[in-house]
Amino acid sequence: MANGARKSDLAANPVGAKPKHALFEPIGLLLLSLATVGTAWCSFQAASWQSVVQRFMSQSATSEHRAVASELKASQLLVLDVMLFSEYINARESSNEKMASFYATRFRGETKDAFNAWMAFKPFENTNAPPHPFVPSLYKPKLLTDAAEAQAESDRLWEQAANAGRAARNYVLITVLLASALFCGGTASRFDSAWIRRTVLTVGLSAFGVAAVRLLALPIQR
Repeated sequence: MANGARKSDLAANPVGAKPKHALFEPIGLLLLSLATVGTAWCSFQAASWQSVVQRFMSQSATSEHRAVASELKASQLLVLDVMLFSEYINARESSNEKMASFYATRFRGETKDAFNAWMAFKPFENTNAPPHPFVPSLYKPKLLTDAAEAQAESDRLWEQAANAGRAARNYVLITVLLASALFCGGTASRFDSAWIRRTVLTVGLSAFGVAAVRLLALPIQR
């Protein structure tokens, strides 16, 4: 019986192995618990931020489409405005005031404002006047303003998508660190050598510490 008990003791405590510190297992268990919860939280946040990325990218594409459509429509209307203005000039050059007046009354509101501002310069007498009413300082179509605003909104949403993507990637990186902490916490107690156990546990605690510090600096998606 004594020999059997001695063999059991030797099996439980191999030669050269040092007894574990009393706090070793509680610390390892705490590390495993916190790392597991942290991994679940980071996975949730990474998925949430990825959905934010998709939403912002979709909204950015919609704004971009609206900007392009407004610019295209503005270009089409510009062609019409220029054609009417050209007919007005031709009628005026032909001294056909009635026809010139006919075309002038058909200008669109934005074109009429630009035309009136241009006429205030007395362009037919003043050589320093703008060459036509379609210079940027006079011709300011609302569609181009809308296009610029839509483009700015698209750029802003794209930037927000990029920021959300960085947040998602950072959460994934923290998940990798926590996975390392889980591995170290789960395997540290399996080694017989005390210094290896302590080293592995220290590595796991260090990985968890780095992950915790980075986690506190990240935005949270609710």
